[in-house]
Amino acid sequence: MTSTTPQDAGAPQDRRERRRSATRERLLTAALELFAAQGYAATTYEHIAERADVGRQTAFNHFRRKEDFVTAWVRGRHEQLDRQDEADASTAGKTAVEALADELRALAELNERDYALAKELHDGGVLHTAFGHGTTTPPAIGSAVTRGQRRGEIRRDLDAAALADMIFDGYVTALSRWLRSDGAFPLAEALLARLTVLATGFTTPAGRNATA
Repeated sequence: MTSTTPQDAGAPQDRRERRRSATRERLLTAALELFAAQGYAATTYEHIAERADVGRQTAFNHFRRKEDFVTAWVRGRHEQLDRQDEADASTAGKTAVEALADELRALAELNERDYALAKELHDGGVLHTAFGHGTTTPPAIGSAVTRGQRRGEIRRDLDAAALADMIFDGYVTALSRWLRSDGAFPLAEALLARLTVLATGFTTPAGRNATA
């Protein structure tokens, strides 16, 4: 009798998981392309399933709500930042502020690349909803802050999570203004300007010592 090894037993499950992941990615790509091309509100599950060449129920099984496509898109961006942060953590010489600046530049580039999609989702109010459904401050931002505190580059008396939230909130606000203005100003410059003010403070020595 031929015994079944753990590798043999796991192979079918691995193949199913790969197929499931590939189908999910195909559905997400189809949905995002349609949102950008014909609008979020005008896109139905039938449209998405047809473009991805799957059944409507399959699309529904992977994404229970249409908003879930947008949430997955935002989370994918955050995962890119996580990968970048892992590389930064292993790179000697890059300060925490430099790492944060690179992460903000990366976010700006992603929005510039997918401008039509970001604009459609923002104007329809869906992007704001996605930020509130599990797509909170990217872990990469918190990791960079924590490293900075550990190295003595960032004040240790500050709460790392709260500081990371402040940085991300600045990004969300700048992104919204950029999209509302139809990209009238360089997004990366606006993000870096906010980071600089946050990192250095906005009062002069005289202002800090002044009394009411």
